[in-house]
Amino acid sequence: MLFPYGKAPLALLAVALLTGATLALATFCSRQDDYDLVFALFAKNHHEVYQEVIPEFEAAHGVRVQMQLVPARGLQSRLQSAFLAGAPVPDVVEILNGSMGYFARGPLKDVGFVDLTERLEKEGIRERMVESRFSIWSSRGHVFAMPHDVHPVTLAYRRDLVEELGIDVEALTTWDEFVRVGRRVTCDLDRDGVADRYMIDLPSDGASALDLLLLQRGGGLFDEDGQVTMDSQVAVETLVWYIHQTRGEGRIAFSAGWGQSLSKAMLDGLALFYFCPDWRTKTFQQDVPGLAGKMAVMPLPAWEEGGRRTSTWGGTGFAITKACPRQELAWEFAKFLYLEKKELGKRFAGSNIIPPVKDAWDLPEFHTPNAYWSNQKIGVLLSDLARETPPAYVTAYTELARTKIGEAFMNAAIYYDDHGDDGLRDYVENELKRTADYVRRVAGRNAFLSQARRESR
Repeated sequence: MLFPYGKAPLALLAVALLTGATLALATFCSRQDDYDLVFALFAKNHHEVYQEVIPEFEAAHGVRVQMQLVPARGLQSRLQSAFLAGAPVPDVVEILNGSMGYFARGPLKDVGFVDLTERLEKEGIRERMVESRFSIWSSRGHVFAMPHDVHPVTLAYRRDLVEELGIDVEALTTWDEFVRVGRRVTCDLDRDGVADRYMIDLPSDGASALDLLLLQRGGGLFDEDGQVTMDSQVAVETLVWYIHQTRGEGRIAFSAGWGQSLSKAMLDGLALFYFCPDWRTKTFQQDVPGLAGKMAVMPLPAWEEGGRRTSTWGGTGFAITKACPRQELAWEFAKFLYLEKKELGKRFAGSNIIPPVKDAWDLPEFHTPNAYWSNQKIGVLLSDLARETPPAYVTAYTELARTKIGEAFMNAAIYYDDHGDDGLRDYVENELKRTADYVRRVAGRNAFLSQARRESR
């Protein structure tokens, strides 16, 4: 008996693998013989846009493209199962930020996507794009997907209330100044012991806000080589800062949540400022139409005077599977969807999402005033910030690292509630070291990835 756990677990494992392959087959193989490319994607709004433009590509190339809309997590897990089982997969896919580390967790030769590095450089595409966006679609210096977006982060704010309170947003150039003003305006208006107005919306558990603040500050969970950096001094300082803004008497933040609770907080003016990547500007327009003309956006305050004034949040990439029999056609399809300037302008007008193609930012749509955002030319502001977006490196252990840094943050927040600032920094440092070491131990068990790193050096 070579399987160490016995016959029954071996049988269950075999059934699980067979089931996974069957599910992948059922998901990805509903293609019909008269389709030349099968395209799987997860974003409904992308699906709607592509439905309008793909007929042009089909007519130009004399081909037919089948689109399959699949939930993001299902797309990732079933695609990986299909890769492992050798089952049929789509020809091309759009995948979510963070997933490339999942697909590239073994040796480079085992990645199921076509390496696009040489194509991007040879055709001059890479230099046309925002370089930092390739970080989330790369592994060990090789690019496996073309970036769809940049997602620079701004602060959205209630312009009417901010002006009423005499806040000069032009003076909010650093987080220190932002906090100083925040301590002045955060208050209990009806004196019932509960604050009625806060400076900013920050999740109480850190969540995505902590991640984007780390990136803005030049930190992150991993470095370019995939080494864990979540316990850096930058991370320590950022967690301490975040705790001070979300806990205790000096707090300036409220956790507004998502959906209806967020919309209500915005309408009530409960928080004045909100982290707002490009895609969220459109979400606010759709979810809180009653604030049209009362909202505006500004760059993030910098961590130090003259420093970076944006970050990034989210992302989508286009990848070609190695199993695709018509890879040249798939490459032309990728360029059609992501590089056609005449379509990128229309796409921005409908989504407010900044494409990574820098020469598209001169199109008229990016310079059109937006009535919802107090007639600001948000396309100009967002594209200017897009040049500054930091790289965000992902690995197979990114989700684990996010969970563990969240654990460290919550433990530190509880410590602060009990002890205040006494020993807080040391506690945060120790917690980050403990959780980072755990991620290092887990990642260190991946012999394939360790070997691949050595081979790439």
